[in-house]
Amino acid sequence: MNPDVLVIGGGSAGVAAAIAAARRGADTLLVERHAFFGGAGTASLVHSFCGLYDLPQTPEAAPQVANPGLPAELERELRAQGIAHGPLRMGKVDVLMHQPQRLALFFDQWCSRQANLKVLLHTKVIDARVESRHVAEVTLHCRGSTWKVRPRTIVDASGDAVLAAITNHAWDQTPAKELQRPAYIVGLAEVDAAALSGDGPLKIAGCLARAIQDQKLPAAAAGAHFRAGTTANEAFLTLDLTGDSPECPFDATDARSLTWIEMQGREVTFAIVEHLRTAFEGFSKARITTLPLRAGIRESRRWIGETVLTEEDLLESRDSDDSVAYATWPMELRETARGPRLLYPREPKACGIPLGCLRARDLGNVFVAGRCLSATHRAQASIRVMGTAVATGQAAGIAAANEEQNTAALAQHVRAALSDLKA
Repeated sequence: MNPDVLVIGGGSAGVAAAIAAARRGADTLLVERHAFFGGAGTASLVHSFCGLYDLPQTPEAAPQVANPGLPAELERELRAQGIAHGPLRMGKVDVLMHQPQRLALFFDQWCSRQANLKVLLHTKVIDARVESRHVAEVTLHCRGSTWKVRPRTIVDASGDAVLAAITNHAWDQTPAKELQRPAYIVGLAEVDAAALSGDGPLKIAGCLARAIQDQKLPAAAAGAHFRAGTTANEAFLTLDLTGDSPECPFDATDARSLTWIEMQGREVTFAIVEHLRTAFEGFSKARITTLPLRAGIRESRRWIGETVLTEEDLLESRDSDDSVAYATWPMELRETARGPRLLYPREPKACGIPLGCLRARDLGNVFVAGRCLSATHRAQASIRVMGTAVATGQAAGIAAANEEQNTAALAQHVRAALSDLKA
């Protein structure tokens, strides 16, 4: 298999990149290390699409999908098939709630309908060879077997900029004390809907705080919050963790840190649910029914591209002739396990993401999408969400399918393609 386009990672960004490239006529190969597509939205049980919609101009304004093409198609199809409901307005933003298990099947079917697209699950990149500032060859691995492919272009949608690390090309990583903290999410059944309505979440927080004070629960339980699911008596428990282990500070690329997060997440979420079964009305029959395949990682490595998206770009809602996707989610800073701090743009307008943020510096045939694209730490806190990831994946896939090498000309090609999709 020597595809025109190789896409690394089958999360929201990777699936969008692969479909976009395939629809442009490129022979495309999408590889995913887990057993299903969807990334955070399936493997980590993140049950809401953030960043799909424009920031509302007024409290009464109807939600509008921010990016044309695949983001709009995804939103429309998930709602039509009953996989998602909403959008739901939460303060100043709109989100689309979905069922992670059904989202995994939807992505299977979405990919299988595309001509020119081949997919491989249980497959990861373990090596690459660079020649003349191009990645000439990539080594893939599945359970002890390895083989090589020679793609014309590559989209790294791995979330962790794995290709940058493997090829030792330019990438950045925020210091451990500032990294966005990880989350561990579990699915619950038999939770009375009334327990999560009104001031229910506030009362749950008080119940957990008293249990921590009485040493009935560990201090890490303070990072817990609950949200109703899309079906009757379903709920999700999200536990924000510091990520710091007894062996090392939080590092989402360190096996020691990741092991601690996964094991602590399981231990603390089970303890929380067991405590609430006896201490809080509406939870007497509650039980954990779904564990994540992996904890939710919000930030790790980021590529350094031809352009770097900054906090000021987002605050000023900057746009340019090179913008190929639009970011609408506020900068959701989770640098502690005590909940988010949101930074909104000065006006409720989208920020353009230039193609240079999706193109690796010094590697002419590598594009980037999703949370590892070229951005500063704070800017990444906006663009990492799944709705925006679909938009950046789409743009990267269109660009990767094109033969044009000049970034400015390529940006215009992508913009023209998006304009056609919008029409």
